[in-house]
Amino acid sequence: MELIKENIFLIRNEKIFSSNSYVIKNKVNQTCVLIDPGFDTIIIDEAITNLKLKPVAIIATHGHFDHVGSVTYFKNKFNIPFYLHKADLKICTSANFYLKMAHLNHKIETPIPDFLFEAEFEKLSLTDFDFAIYNFPGHSPGSCIVKFENNLFSGDILFKNGLGLGGIPKENKILLKESILKIFDFFHDNHLLLPGHGSSEYLGKIKNNNLVLNSFIFNTSSNA
Repeated sequence: MELIKENIFLIRNEKIFSSNSYVIKNKVNQTCVLIDPGFDTIIIDEAITNLKLKPVAIIATHGHFDHVGSVTYFKNKFNIPFYLHKADLKICTSANFYLKMAHLNHKIETPIPDFLFEAEFEKLSLTDFDFAIYNFPGHSPGSCIVKFENNLFSGDILFKNGLGLGGIPKENKILLKESILKIFDFFHDNHLLLPGHGSSEYLGKIKNNNLVLNSFIFNTSSNA
């Protein structure tokens, strides 16, 4: 577990499929929200216990298995709702099929969302937390930026280094390119990007330093 900010914890499991899960703690009490709990069930559970936190909701940036693998466990344990964009519902409920396609010898209890985002932009107010949800399709149809204060949880849309393209089903390079350009235009350079894989970084530095990403956006033509 790594403290990113005073109230944001990163949990990364390297054993099954490396991905980032996040725990956002309220600054004045012990409630928390889980972002993208993947194959990190035990580690996340231990972190919640050690920090004496009370989860109130789960939000997934998108429906791929490495971002929803632990959702059902925490839904059941804490009796809390799970939020996902409607466009990724089929991907989420087919998680074990995609695990098999990826040749990973692992199964999850398929998570069922309690609430589905449907618009390009929605506000989500939970107990002690306020989020803004932005749908930026490309990596998957329902991929979202989850904004909390000046932090952008980007899932697999955008990274500090490199590009997340990988021949993933339902991936669309043209839409991804358009989405990244919108993100650069819409959000401030001092917003901290917290991706689904790799390290966090400020958006302005990603614009200037991620050469692979810049090549994809500005120097190449992309086909869906």
